[in-house]
This record gives sequence, C-alpha cells and structure tokens, in this order.
Amino acid sequence: MKRNLIILYLLSFSLLLGLPLTSMAQNEEPQTIVDPLTVSGTVGTQITSSWNNADLHYNSPFSAIAYANATFNVYGISVPMSVNLINVSAEQFTLSRPSFTINFRPTWKRFTFYLGTAAMNFSNYTYNGISFDGVGMEYRGKKFRFGGFYGNFNHATTFRTKLEDRDAIQFLSDSLLGMNNVAYTTFPQFKRNAYAAHIAIGSLRNYVDLSILHAKDDLNSLPSQWYMYNVFSSEVIDTTLIMRDSTIKGKENLALGLKGHFSFGKWAMFEANLGASFYTPDITRDEVVLEGGDDVAVANKIMGGFRKSGFFNVRYGSEVRFAGDALLNLNIQPVTATFTYRFVQPNYTSLGANGFNQNAQTFGTNISTTLLNNTAFLSLNGYLQRDNLDKKQLFTNQVGSYSVSWTNFFNENIGLAVLYNGVTQKQKDGVMEVPEEIRLNQITHSLDISPSYTLSLDNEHTFGVNFNLLQNKNRNKQFEGTNFNVTTTSFGLGYEVYLTGSKVSLDANYDYSLSRSPGNNYNSHCLSGGTTYNFIEKEDMTLSGNARLTMAYNVEKTKAEELTDSEKQVLNRLARRVGAEVGEEMTNDFSVATRLGASLNYKNRHYASLFFSVSNYSDNIIIGQHVAVSTDVRMMLEYSYSFASRLVKSKKGK
Repeated sequence: MKRNLIILYLLSFSLLLGLPLTSMAQNEEPQTIVDPLTVSGTVGTQITSSWNNADLHYNSPFSAIAYANATFNVYGISVPMSVNLINVSAEQFTLSRPSFTINFRPTWKRFTFYLGTAAMNFSNYTYNGISFDGVGMEYRGKKFRFGGFYGNFNHATTFRTKLEDRDAIQFLSDSLLGMNNVAYTTFPQFKRNAYAAHIAIGSLRNYVDLSILHAKDDLNSLPSQWYMYNVFSSEVIDTTLIMRDSTIKGKENLALGLKGHFSFGKWAMFEANLGASFYTPDITRDEVVLEGGDDVAVANKIMGGFRKSGFFNVRYGSEVRFAGDALLNLNIQPVTATFTYRFVQPNYTSLGANGFNQNAQTFGTNISTTLLNNTAFLSLNGYLQRDNLDKKQLFTNQVGSYSVSWTNFFNENIGLAVLYNGVTQKQKDGVMEVPEEIRLNQITHSLDISPSYTLSLDNEHTFGVNFNLLQNKNRNKQFEGTNFNVTTTSFGLGYEVYLTGSKVSLDANYDYSLSRSPGNNYNSHCLSGGTTYNFIEKEDMTLSGNARLTMAYNVEKTKAEELTDSEKQVLNRLARRVGAEVGEEMTNDFSVATRLGASLNYKNRHYASLFFSVSNYSDNIIIGQHVAVSTDVRMMLEYSYSFASRLVKSKKGK
C-alpha cells in the first residue's frame, strides 16, 4: 500500500509538470504568457546579547543566526526553500550545521501537491498539522474533497550527553579528570513512518468527513540496545553508559476520525467531531492471541485481519480510547449563542495530534449581543470541566470559569469597558473520600473597569483610567496550611498624545496596587513613560526611534498576630532571607528599567531594528534564591532584505 501511494504521487507530479504548457497551447484566446521563472525571498540575520550580574539568564548570553529563504516559481508552480546558514549560541560555543528544508507545493485547478517538508490538517483526533517529510496531495471540489500523505514525522537520532553542551576545552579537562562517563540527558528517537488520508462528501456548509492515520516507529532505525531490555544483563555488550532509564519504546497508532458539519439556514449550525485511537506503547511485546472456543475465534480473526492488512497489530499493552466534541451555534439577531461539549478518555493518544486535556469532559457556552442601538456590546461566557472519567483517580477535580464583559461607546470620544472573571475549583470524592482538612474549595474573583476619553483638537489626546479588584478566597473552613486568602486592588491612570506637527507621540502611566492577606500587605507604585519620534517619514523610507522609562517602588510588610503556627514558620524562613523578622517590614525597594530602540524600513525591502535595555531590580526571590540587587542588560540587532526578480522573462504574443 505504501509503495502504491508513492508511485501515485510521483506520477501525479510528473503529469503536473506538463499541465501549464498544455493548457496554454489549447487556449486560443490572446494572452500574455507568464514569466517562466521568477524568484522571491528574504535574507536576514539576528544578533542578541544579554548580561546579568546575578547570572540569571532567561535567554542565551549571546546568540547569532543567519537565514535565507527563497520561493522559485516555474510556470506558476511554487517551490519554496529555506536554509539556516548560521546558528551560534554562547551556551554551546558551537557552530551548528546549516539546515536545509524544501517544500515543493505546486497547485493545478483544485489540486494541491506536497513534496518535502509540509503539514496538513484532517481532524483534531487523528492528524492535525504535525510536520512531515514526504509526499502528499489534496483535492478541494465543491461537493467532494480528499487528501492524503505518506512520509515520516521523526528522523532517527542517537543519544546526546551532557558533554555535548560543553566546549572543546571543557571536554578535554573532563576527559583528563575521568568525568566523561555521564548519564544520558536526552533520549534517542526512532524514525516514525506515517500515512494519513481523509475524504469529505458535501458542500462546505453541510458535509461528512472521514479520516485515518497510521504511524509506527521503525525499530531498524536504531541499534537494538536502545530498546531491548535483555542487553543490560549481557556480559558481552558494554553497558556502562546504557542506563535502564534511557531505553525507549517503539510505538504504533491507528486513529480513526469522523466529522460532520450541518447548517440550518443562517440561524443555526451544528458540528460534531469524533475520534477512536488504537495505540500500542511498546511494539516489541508479543501479539495477542486469545484462547478459547468459538466465542474468541471471531476476535482472533479480526485481529488477524488487522495484522495482515498492516493497519495495526494488537499486542499486550495495546489500548483503545475515544474522544469527541460537539458545537451548536445559534444566530438569532441580535443574539448569538454557542454551546460546546468535549470529552477525552484517559490515555487517548494520537501520534499525529496533540493538545489533549486527558481524562476530562468540558461544557461551555458563550452568549453575546449588541444593545442601545449597537453602541454597547455584552458577552457572557461559562465553562465547566470535570476529570476522572474512568472513576479510577483518588479524587475528582471540578473547575468552573465564567466571565461577563460590557463595552459601551457613549459617543465618539467616551467609552467604558467592564470585565468580570470568576473561577471556582472544588475537589470531590473519587476512589477515596477526600478528607475535609485538605479538600480544595476556592474561588477567585476579578473585576476590571476601564473608562476612556479621546479629545481631538490640533493633536489627538487620549485619557484612560482603570480599576481592578482581584480576590482569592478559600471557602474550606477546615483547611489548614499556608494557602492565604488574598485581596488585591489596583488603580491606574494613563495619558497619550500624538503631536501631528512634530510627529512625536508621548505617553505616561501611573499604577498603584495594594495586596492584603492574613500573612502580609504588599504595596506597589509604578510610573512609566515613553516617546516615539519619526525622524524620516517618506513614501519609500521611514525611520523612527522610541524610548521608555519605568520606575517601581514596592513595600511589603507582615502581620504576625493573625497567623497560625504553620504560616509563621513559612514566613520566618522567608524573612531570614532578607534579614527581617515576622512582624517587621520585609522589603522596601526601588527598581528602574529603561529601553531605547530604533527601526528602519527602506522601500519595503530593507528592514532593520535595534533595541537596548538596562534594568535594575531590587529584592528578587527566584527559585528559592534571594538576590538583593540585580542588573540586567540586553541588546538585539535585526536586519532582513526582501527580494523579487524575474530570472527568465516572458514573451508577449498570441
């Protein structure tokens, strides 16, 4: 079957190469022949650098990349290519190999062909866009559509050790000290072959779509010691560096999907999406053969049929799981309502899809409408999720979230936005009964109010005010621990003006927040301002610069009289890091950050940008480490050039 697929796609490509010229020869109307060969693309580079006196690097201290991509167009057939020329990082001190990918994606009428690195999308539960290297084809008709591909998701890779993250000098010194025998940090992976297909019947408004995916790891792509456990007890094979945890398992998966979409006039739409997955986490295990009378003979024949067809081998450890979702949309003006439901069984696995929230079901709704002669917009949202579908978890978790948003424009200058969010989390019984002392039962409220005012005179002025209230409350009166109830209020003012005469924009913002809990009080003042100036603003060239300054003053205090003994122990450990005692002022710090930047655009071909920032933070606690003062410096330079040219020009005529 795989060989037939490859032959089919290669024949399609060979036929396609002659189609554009043939169609032109048969067209008797005068026309301009398209350029036989054109090329367009981008060449660019990016250099980044950062320094921190406390050695708290979130990014690489230094990195540089250079890339190029081009798209060749041959008689309307597009051939995109990309190459990673340089990729240098100070963390490895190595020059990466140039990486080269090609994506040959010609189109003809309603057909699209894929060759090289590509991605397609068939179903949420079978194949949903994972990149593959291979060949594929799609046909999109008005009443009939189909598509498929054959290729591989993964290339076979060998192990990596910690030594590969070191430079040559470090490697030599470790060798002299006998420190080369380190455990593997990254597992190898098999080559994973896959093919998928789908077929849809019906229009875009009403259709049924069937999809299938088969993916299987190739055990021959790696030595057997990576996946065979018995080599670890062998005296012949040196297994000093082969740890038991570094063994990997070859996987196999057959996933089936069914999707339906139905429209009822302009006022209703229903969509359902179902998936079934047959998954084997270890293909080295024995195949299942049932023993018994006639009642198991049918099952053995079915499994034998799957095995002979090459679709799937039922082995010990194989699992069958289901998932699905449904959506109902109602549009009855001026109200629009959407209702959703989704369930995913435990351990549902598709090697061609990802993004599952396992062992859970979710109910959702959204209702929106316009009011007051379309000057106000109201939206209501609610979601409820509960896990433990298989009833095997110790406890069951239930989470509900809901929100209400109101936006009102009183006139062209005055607006008001109000947003409320609520989240509840409650723990219920599962296999075991939840002790009341540890049962989760909490609620979080958030309210945001943001009025705005715009004044248009010679210049455009915008004033903004925002108010936010956030409350986290534990509703379990018997709960013991350090989960404090916290209430945070914040207030902000903002002003922005654009001076049309001088082409300068200015903005300033002030924010104040107060957070209270039984453990401590936290106050924060933040003042920020920025400006943007357009040095050059012409049709073929723009050059602008920007600057921003941010200052923050924070105060944190504790109140010992309202704390339990366990909560005092936690705060005492925290207080010792900053040299304070419970009940005393813990932090009183000032932080400042500045950022400078510039950007250039010349004839929509040359793009360049540069930014430089310096930040000074006080009293940071990061991953349990207290840093009294830290300074962070960062810089980034980018440049790219876009080009388009005709390598072979066209000839005009009949």
